[in-house]
Amino acid sequence: MASFATFVNRFVGVSELADAPPAVWTRTESPRLRPIANEDVYLFVKRIDNSSVVRAVDPAARRARSHSVLVGFTAAVLVIAGLVPIAYNTLAGFTLQNLRQEQEKLKQERTMLEASEAGLLSYGRLEKLAAALNMVDPAPQQVQFLEGKSKTAEARNNLPVEVRPH
Repeated sequence: MASFATFVNRFVGVSELADAPPAVWTRTESPRLRPIANEDVYLFVKRIDNSSVVRAVDPAARRARSHSVLVGFTAAVLVIAGLVPIAYNTLAGFTLQNLRQEQEKLKQERTMLEASEAGLLSYGRLEKLAAALNMVDPAPQQVQFLEGKSKTAEARNNLPVEVRPH
């Protein structure tokens, strides 16, 4: 703490202090404490404006700055390169889990469709359907057995004349 005068000077100013009447000190009793050291010293604070000062260019500082930027960029690239496989494995795990769930769902759907197909192709149901549509078993002379390499070509050749497509 330099002095109380510098604090007052910031708000009031030097000219107002010069016009003030001198203080009258009355001595009643000797003080028990010694006076504060350098209480009578007045330190004048002068404002310094450094706005017009231009710092000299230091080439070593520019090199150091660019070097630190490059080191930081390299470190960031290395950290990202280290995290990419971890992120890829995590995403692949999510994808794999989704595919497993979809496979399980498709297996259940396939089981339901096979059960439905088995019900639709059951012998009892086909007999009821044939009876409802007035169908009968074919006569033995109407049954043809196909032999040969191409079953579709053989089937076309053995069709009755009135059924052949034009």
